[in-house]
Order: sequence, then C-alpha cells, then structure tokens
Amino acid sequence: SRSTEGFVLKVTALTGPMGNNDNKTVELWVQRGARWQSIGEAELDPDAWVATFRIPNWDEAVATPYKLIYRERHRDGAETPDEWTGTIQANPLGRPLRMAALTCQNDYAFPYEPVARNVARLKPDLVFFSGDQIYENHGGFGYIRQPAERAILNYLRKFYQFGWAFRENMRDQPTLCLPDDHDVLQGNLWGAGGARMSRPERDPGASILGGYVEPARMVNVVHRTNVSHHPEPIDPTPCRQGISVYYGELVYGSVGFAIVADRQWKSGPEEVGADVGVTGSDEDPQFLNPAFDKPGLVLLGERQERFLQQWAVDWRGHKLKAVLSQTEFASLSTHQPTPDRYLKLDFDSGGWPHSGRNRAIEIMRPSMSLHICGDTHLATLTQHGVGKQRDSNWSFCTPAIAAGWPRWWRPDAVMLLHENRPGHGLPNTGEYVDRFGNQVYVHAVGNPQVGKAPNRYEKAHEKGSGFGFITFDTDKRSYVIEAYRFLIDVTDHDPDNQFPGWPVTIYQAENRGENILG
Repeated sequence: SRSTEGFVLKVTALTGPMGNNDNKTVELWVQRGARWQSIGEAELDPDAWVATFRIPNWDEAVATPYKLIYRERHRDGAETPDEWTGTIQANPLGRPLRMAALTCQNDYAFPYEPVARNVARLKPDLVFFSGDQIYENHGGFGYIRQPAERAILNYLRKFYQFGWAFRENMRDQPTLCLPDDHDVLQGNLWGAGGARMSRPERDPGASILGGYVEPARMVNVVHRTNVSHHPEPIDPTPCRQGISVYYGELVYGSVGFAIVADRQWKSGPEEVGADVGVTGSDEDPQFLNPAFDKPGLVLLGERQERFLQQWAVDWRGHKLKAVLSQTEFASLSTHQPTPDRYLKLDFDSGGWPHSGRNRAIEIMRPSMSLHICGDTHLATLTQHGVGKQRDSNWSFCTPAIAAGWPRWWRPDAVMLLHENRPGHGLPNTGEYVDRFGNQVYVHAVGNPQVGKAPNRYEKAHEKGSGFGFITFDTDKRSYVIEAYRFLIDVTDHDPDNQFPGWPVTIYQAENRGENILG
C-alpha cells in the first residue's frame, strides 16, 4: 500500500459449501512471541465459499506463524475446530526475490507431484499461477452452463483439485493466481468487456465466439476463488453483466508487479469475420493479411492501458518490474495439435489484434518490465519489437504444469524468414515476424514430443510440461529465467533438467532495447 495502511496482509481461506445451519465464519490467529492471538473473523462468501482477511499495517519484517480455524457446528451444540496452519513470511528485502511461475494443469497428470515437489525444493518467495487451474474435463465431472447455482458447484469441485495438488506450495508462500479461459469453462475466451456470448448454441465448446458463456454469477465465483487475496483492483468498477475486475499492482521484495487480465476486454474474432481454426489455412504462409486488424479492436482495453501507463513510470518502493498476465503478446505457435498440422492464424494468442498488441508493448516499454505468462503449453523466451526488432520488453511464457492441447513453434518448417539467430544456434530461434505482423525475437523454445507414454507423468514430460522460475536481483538489476521439465529432480543440477536454451539472464535495460544478450 502507498497509503497510511502500510504493508497490507491479505489471506483467503477456502472451504467447501456449507449448509443453512452451519457456521459461516473463519477465524485467523497469529503467533506473537510465545502467545497465539486472534486477529479477526471473516464471513464465508455464500457462492464462492471463501473468507478473506485484510490486515493493514502488518509487520512484514518478521515471519509469523498463522492458523485459520473453522469451527464445525454439530446438532448437539458441540463444535469441532478444523485448522490450517502455516507461516506468513517476512518481506524478502535486501536479497534476490525468487518466484515460481506455473500454468495450465490438465488433470490427466493429477496430482502433478513432480512439479509440486520440485517447486517446494526451490523454496520460492512467491508463487504465480497464470491460469487454467482447471479444465472442462477435470475430474470427469463434465461442465454445466445453467443454472448458476449448479454451474458454480460444478466449478468448485474442479477447483478443489487445484488446492489438493498445490496447497503445500501455497501454505507458506504468497501466491498470485489468475483465471483464464478454461477456468470459466471455455475453450477460448475473448471477453469483449464482459459481454454475454450471443447464440452460444453455435459454439458448444465456447471456443470460437466472443463473450462469456457461463452466468456472470459463476464467473464472479471464479474470480473470487482465484484473486480475492490479491491487492484491490485499481478501479473496482465491474465490466458488463456486473463481472468483477482484478487488474492492479503488487509490490513485494523490492519488485513491482502489474497484474493484468489480457482476455477480459479482448475483441472476438467474429469482428473481423474470422472462422477460428480455419481462417488463413488457404493462404500462403508468407502472406500477412491486413484484413485481420482494424481500428477499434481491443486487447487490454482502455482501463488497463491507462493503469499500465501510470504504473510503468511509478517506481515507488521497488527497483524491478514485471507484468503478469495470462498469455504471450505474440502468436508463437505454428503447428497444433500435431507437429505436422500448420495453423497460420491463432486468434486465441495475444498477438491478435496486432494494433492492440503494439499498444500494449509500447505502454510497457518505459517500465523495463519482464512479461511473465503462460497458456500456450509451450515454453518460450522472446523479446518484442514494435518500431524495429528487439526494441522492447522480454517475455517468458512458462511450460504447462501438464500440457493438454499441444503446440509447436516450427517456423523453419514452413520457411518463415528469420535473421540474427542467437549464438547458441538452436533451430526455430532468431528474429521473426509472426503471422499477425508482430516482430519477435525468439531466444529459446521448448517444443514438445508427441505424448505417447502410458504412464501419466512420462506422458506429461514428453508433452513439454514443467514450470518456470525467475530470480529478480534488484542489486544487479537482472532476471535469471529458468524453464524446468516435468519429470526431473532439481537438486541434482543436471543441465538437461531445463529446456534447450535455458537458463538465461537478462538485464533491466534490455527490456527497452538496450540489448546485451544475443
């Protein structure tokens, strides 16, 4: 906080749905010295079943044990306390900040134990989930669109799998958690500022039309379960249908984070007459079609653009910056869902619309921030260009925890032109122009194999699954970026634990084109 509230602690407790006569409060206790004391109760939200605590002027200088207590009420008047314990860590000032970055957990590899174990071994200060904490197929429960009450319960039973898998990573570490398209049970999401999807019967999988297909009440539950413990949004005014917003900022460990929703306001492909998965298939791979960009198309939207403009030049309380969002601001896949099926135009990518993408990058450039994201199931490390190649921010798209729909970046296979391949000489790297016209310098890519193994963990490994890790060194003004594979042991320090081209160190000024890495 930049107000008299100082350092603000936020904690969200998640329970299962409660009955009418059940206790509806959770209590937070902390240990001060040898004594435990209660610092308040919070009411459970009757839809999301979360209780959120907000404690201003928190003493962030010391690690503090905590416990959350829910008192189960019995018919005879007795109560049974259920406790969740952990430690609220001290603010990691005066040393590098270590962050685990994760995305996309398809439940064929549940409970993702190799990833959860390796993240714990690395002892991050901060954990970031960039989206797709669930998929429509999670748990074999199917999905429900209406009514809202049943749609919410259908969502919650999937979301609990996320908690079971990663609760030990979240017990003692601050956690940021963004919802993405599959979290709202859509194959793709072009949120159109919160609009309701028109004629959803044309799109049963909710993957080709703009707007939200689930009831707004259910979407708001998705938001609350993921972000209610985040800092308050910069402007909490809901968007269309009363759907909540969550974009804002966090300062932690001398690093400033901008939290952005890169789907919520995005235009739908029907605005340019695109048939998702088909449009562009009859075009020459070298041809850039200007018909797919036009005035008025939106990526981040005016509200978030204004926020990023202000945030980019506000350096109070921190020395390095990062932008956190769902997906990459480029179209960095050429083949999906098989390595020989070329898909020229991926409208789900953050590379479309081109003009909106360029605005986002131009706004971010003064911040010298690293963009950290996920969604694509394909690890990439990329530097963006707008006026010319490599004049703007770097972006790290992390591996999927458990990749489902596979994607490949194989521009060399379709003879896309490239220049200035990095010194490591790896294929499919260098300066390219994606098929929406965005300039991208691809330094590293973690292309998958075809997943064939009968063992779920071996299959996840084949499909390019894993996680990312970033070390922010505020003294050196550097970011050390690592991309780990799924089925490894991080403690053995085997170079093959990471995807080809990683680890990489970039420096702050490289995020505005003052380049060292080549």
